[in-house]
Amino acid sequence: MALVVVPAATKAPAAAPAGSATPLPPHTAQPLVKPLQLGPSLSLWPPLLSAPMAGISSAPYRRLATTHGAALATSEMVIASTLLVKNRRSRQLAAFDAEERVRSVQLYGVKPEQLEQAVRLLVSECGVQHVDLNFGCPVRKITARGGGSALPLRPRLFAKLVAAAVAGARGEAPVTVKFRVGLTPELPTHLQAGRLAEAEGAAALVLHARTADQLYASPVDWAAVRALVQTVAIPVVGNGDVFEGGDALRLLRETGCAGVMVGRAAVGRPWVFDEVAAALTGAPPPPPPRLGEVAAAALRHAEMEVDWYRGYHDSEKDTLLRFRKFIKLYLLGFTSAEPLQSRLFAAETLDQWRAAVYGGMGELYDAAEPFPAAAVRFPRLKGGGPLVRQRMGLPDGWLEEARGGGGRAEAQLTDDACEG
Repeated sequence: MALVVVPAATKAPAAAPAGSATPLPPHTAQPLVKPLQLGPSLSLWPPLLSAPMAGISSAPYRRLATTHGAALATSEMVIASTLLVKNRRSRQLAAFDAEERVRSVQLYGVKPEQLEQAVRLLVSECGVQHVDLNFGCPVRKITARGGGSALPLRPRLFAKLVAAAVAGARGEAPVTVKFRVGLTPELPTHLQAGRLAEAEGAAALVLHARTADQLYASPVDWAAVRALVQTVAIPVVGNGDVFEGGDALRLLRETGCAGVMVGRAAVGRPWVFDEVAAALTGAPPPPPPRLGEVAAAALRHAEMEVDWYRGYHDSEKDTLLRFRKFIKLYLLGFTSAEPLQSRLFAAETLDQWRAAVYGGMGELYDAAEPFPAAAVRFPRLKGGGPLVRQRMGLPDGWLEEARGGGGRAEAQLTDDACEG
């Protein structure tokens, strides 16, 4: 029986009687999108996913994403080799809150046997219900050794890795594959990678519509998403520059993809999932929050992080110091928030956070200040500015797999930490 995941704020469309058309909602001219089916076991409505992001996608962040409308939120990347040796950090990354409806992990590995064992462990011991493979890392020092976005350039190795993960899942959890358009515009790999992943049993593909050499800069290549949709029969999820509901609808309309993944646009702005979910389901868009609501949301996120990492981090102060990266993103663009931001940066306890948020209205910030329109499309964490492509490196012979080249580099390949 398929696990159907429907966030509380949305409702899956009822099946129309035979021979009748599903009526369009009054709030959109677009037809209702379909639930996203990941293999026989997992059906997601709406087809809206929260991207795995290193240092961001903790269990509290995932709970926020699904509470606000995402049907699936995937963990930070877990490294296969460190998971197998029971590394403390990897085990924490692969842990889940009791309220998470779907246990979804992103996994990275470069050795087929390790990847198979890691998936088997995740499914059998951690109760994982979905595994996403990361082939999108753009970090130059990783690709220079053949890892990350360079892996799809070795089609035989890439196929073995996907096949190993699918074998490890034993049909108990769908395996999806996330990759970029290619290493550079001159070395596109998305169509070949999509065909290979489908042939090896992947349930769906996620395409980050950028090449590795552009990192997180615009523009995104939605035409590449459309080409991938036309190449494979399994679902394709589009990822890249979805800042608001209209972007999601355009991505679906222009590419024919089966689902939408939102990443950096939701960091410090989790209600974007409400907005995108409303657009996908034909519901009226929710009003943007005012500064008082945003400050309360940031406090709630901080409280959840402290609770989650209690016993893992050294202290509440340690967790709040790590949480500082979120503060500017929550308060981005608000003209009255500078005193509040300074107070939160100095806070070392949740009591100090609460005093600033609840006791600082009027003095530290204007709770009624409207959400700044400029903050909606402002690049968060990374990206922005003119496109400057980084120089990419590859191991000697890496492109000559068919002729036996690059074998030494492949044998020495390790799954060093990277990002998607």
